[in-house]
Amino acid sequence: MKKALFFDLDGTLWDALIPLTKSWNEAMLEHHLPYRFDLEKMRSYMGLTPEETCPLAFPNTTLEEGLKLFKIVLDAEILFLAKNPGILYENEENILSQLSQKYPLYIVSNADKGYIQNYINACNMSKYFTDFVQAGDTNLPKWRNILYMKEKENIDEVIYIGDTKKDMDESFKAGVKFIHAAYGFGKIDNAQYKISSLNELPSLVDSIFKD
Repeated sequence: MKKALFFDLDGTLWDALIPLTKSWNEAMLEHHLPYRFDLEKMRSYMGLTPEETCPLAFPNTTLEEGLKLFKIVLDAEILFLAKNPGILYENEENILSQLSQKYPLYIVSNADKGYIQNYINACNMSKYFTDFVQAGDTNLPKWRNILYMKEKENIDEVIYIGDTKKDMDESFKAGVKFIHAAYGFGKIDNAQYKISSLNELPSLVDSIFKD
């Protein structure tokens, strides 16, 4: 049986809150728009789709207007993160190296086009990941993208690693097991499996796949 690990990105593989916040605010200033963002606001948007983010980020706008504003900040963040990447978590590269020797690794994210590439290129991670898919490429919800990648790669069993309750819900919709990255942005009270750091991941993955 082919077993694989699927990863969320924000809050699971890196913390990009600071550069994201800066890029969004700079975009608003450049376009003479009134909206401003802080770290807590940005944290609350992590893992959401554009349609879910727009009412929070751009209140009192229609969805169509909000999506136009969202396109402005997305274009800005892609350019900014290419030179100002997020922060990796402790011992991340070593853990990914260990895992990739036993299982194929994938990234499945709600991000826009170019976002995962920023992580992979700026952080030199291409050698660890077999492939990735992001919502900006398919316009599909995360659970559908999980199934898309699972079927595309002929994978029999998947564990999804993510930091939010939405990640857990989307994993269960796709019928895959879920590990809560409790060091990330989200809080989950009822996750069956969780890790407080990436260092705990290899042994937990091995034990889950043996069950």
